[in-house]
Amino acid sequence: MTKDVPHFSVKDPDYEARGRRSFANQTLMTTLGAALGDVQPGHVEIVMPFAPQILQQHGFVHAGAISAIVDTACGFAAMTLMPKGAGVLTTEFKINLMSPAKGERFIAVGRVIRPGNKLIITLGECFAETDGKRKLIALMTASMMVMDTPGIVD
Repeated sequence: MTKDVPHFSVKDPDYEARGRRSFANQTLMTTLGAALGDVQPGHVEIVMPFAPQILQQHGFVHAGAISAIVDTACGFAAMTLMPKGAGVLTTEFKINLMSPAKGERFIAVGRVIRPGNKLIITLGECFAETDGKRKLIALMTASMMVMDTPGIVD
């Protein structure tokens, strides 16, 4: 996992609390058992435990579950750079699933690569962890559209 977090200017000093409140409203993340971990400007981690109800037919965690936590990590990484009252919405992503998703838990890391006024480009990684050892299993690039629409609240 990359620990070098670039310096981004924060437009909302309450970004972490706002992000945690918003994450708590994501019912899909609750269904997957995912939790919000580290939150820094332009960097978010989400942790999802292994669970038998999210497996595909061969016993691996379903690609949809992996995609969901990585997309969410990317979106919340982008959201950390938004001013109060603005959020983000995924417009596109591409994921490379590099290895079967097997492990005790899965850590999705979302990082902002290029913050823009209308579009934010992010990079996501997913690691499978077993006995404290991590293996990179997926990479995602994602574009996030800035949303400052009245009535849409994070």
